[in-house]
Amino acid sequence: MVKLPRTRVTATSRKRILQWLDSPEVDAAFLREDLKFSLLLLDQYEAGVDRILAERAELGELSWLGGPALGPMEQWPRNADGEPLAHIATIQLGEAQALIESPDFTEPDWPEPTARLPETGYLEVFHHLGTYGNPEDEDTGGWLVRHVPLTGEQFPPLVDAPTDLEVPHPVCQPVLLGTGFSLPRAVEFIDDADAFEAVERVEEEANATWMAWRQKADSVTGPVVPTSHLYGHSDSGDSYAHEILTAVRPLETGDTYVLILSVESWTHFEGWFADAGNFEVWMRASDLEAQRFDRAWCMIRTDH
Repeated sequence: MVKLPRTRVTATSRKRILQWLDSPEVDAAFLREDLKFSLLLLDQYEAGVDRILAERAELGELSWLGGPALGPMEQWPRNADGEPLAHIATIQLGEAQALIESPDFTEPDWPEPTARLPETGYLEVFHHLGTYGNPEDEDTGGWLVRHVPLTGEQFPPLVDAPTDLEVPHPVCQPVLLGTGFSLPRAVEFIDDADAFEAVERVEEEANATWMAWRQKADSVTGPVVPTSHLYGHSDSGDSYAHEILTAVRPLETGDTYVLILSVESWTHFEGWFADAGNFEVWMRASDLEAQRFDRAWCMIRTDH
C-alpha cells in the first residue's frame, strides 16, 4: 500500500501552504486565492464520556461529538413534531480562540480576517437526522445551533439525551482542536479535467495529512477520508450549499456565507447522515458577527 501523504505541508504559514500548492508535486497554484484557515477536530482520545469527566477533574475541558449536551436546559430540543434532536457537537470555543491567536502564526493575513465564532463559551449543535436542510425545512425546527456562555467557575453540567431519541448507534467522541487549512473540492471543477485531477490530488494529500495527525502517525495508507472541521470549505463542495443558502438566507451586498462546522460520517458517525453524507452548519457572516445563531442553516449533504 502507498504511504500518504506523499508531500509535507504545514498549516501555520500561509506562505508555506502557497509554496506547497505551487510545487511541481502538487501543481495546483490556481487554488491560491481560495485558501482558507480551518480548525480540525482530531479524534485522538478514547471514546466515551469518561474521558470528558477525567479532563474536567483536572480542571480542563474538551470538545466532543455526540454524547451528552450541556445543561442546564429546561427541556431537550425537539422539532415541530415533538421528536427529539440528536446532539451532534459541543465545541469549546476558548480552545478554538487560543489556536487562532497562537504565536505560531506570524503572518498578518493568516488566519485570514473574517467573521469568527465567539471567543469563549461553547458552540452546541443539535439536529434531526431525518431533516436534510432543504428550503422546505425552514419552519420544521429540525436543528438547534446555540452559543452557551461560560459563566462562573463551574463547568456546565452534562445532560443525557431522552430515552425516545433514536440514532443509528451511540456516539461520544472527545476531540482535540488542531490548526488546518481548507481548499475547494474537486466537484467544483468537473468541467475541467486537468483542474479536477489536480484538486483530487490536493484533497488526497491534505486529507492524508489530517488523518495521520488523527492517528498520531507520520503517514497512513489509503483510502483517506475527510476530517471534521470548523470553517473552511465544504467537503461536499460549496456550490450546492450556496444555492440552498441563497434561497433561504439571501445575502446583502458585502456579506458572505461562512461554514462554521462540518462533520464527516465515514468514521464515528457512520450511518447518521445518510450514506456517507456530510453534516454542515452555515451562517451569514453578518449573522455570525451578531451572534444570531437562530439564523444558522444546517444541512445533511448527500449530493456529492
